[in-house]
Amino acid sequence: MTKETTTMLLTLVFMAIGILYQVAIGVIYQRMIQQADTLSGTDNKLLRQCKERFINCYKLNGGVANIPVFVDKYINRIRVMGMSINFMKHLSGQLMLAGVFVAGFGVFSGIVEGHRFVDLLPYYIISLFGIYLYLSAMSIVDMQGRRRMLKTNLTDYLENTVAQRLEHGIVEKEKLLWELEQEKSAKTGIDRRSKSEIKAAEEEADHEEPGLDFGADEKAEKKTPIFSQEEAHELEEILRSIIGNRV
Repeated sequence: MTKETTTMLLTLVFMAIGILYQVAIGVIYQRMIQQADTLSGTDNKLLRQCKERFINCYKLNGGVANIPVFVDKYINRIRVMGMSINFMKHLSGQLMLAGVFVAGFGVFSGIVEGHRFVDLLPYYIISLFGIYLYLSAMSIVDMQGRRRMLKTNLTDYLENTVAQRLEHGIVEKEKLLWELEQEKSAKTGIDRRSKSEIKAAEEEADHEEPGLDFGADEKAEKKTPIFSQEEAHELEEILRSIIGNRV
């Protein structure tokens, strides 16, 4: 393989990888934008992670103060094969510059070796065509515009759907806990009142028992006599007559 062929291949590889990175960024953003409207049933791993992190943060802190900032932070943390979107963008530009540099090196080597312009023309064509494709991919991808669109869709869904559902769930949970607390307090009050009433009844019974015994004794002492007054008088007369006869 000649030096010119190697230089040409390196130029093509660097430029092709740089353009592919731009296309990959556009595809990632486009898929996320399309599925952000139906985030509840999406199978996109990145969007599911965003939703799960938002729910966990909302429950942990009792809400999310600034949802757009949360979405911005999440988009900045997106990783594809260990690389962030911004890193892929910068790497794409660096690869294009490397391709242009290699093509320039081939042109310089050809001039030093005394090659004709026709022999060096392929380097110019590849460089110009590669730069054109790269700029076209950048304009089609429109990374900033797609990022804003994705942020808008995610913010709208998280703020008007997920946050509302979580807030409603928290309110319902607090209401249920309040009702349970009220029922518990009412039950405790009834138990206390029942115990106090039982205790008061027992104390009253204890106080009444001596009085009942005393009254029973008095009644026992104040029993009615066995013989009436007339019977007692007749009995007395009989006894006197018996005693008089004996005497």
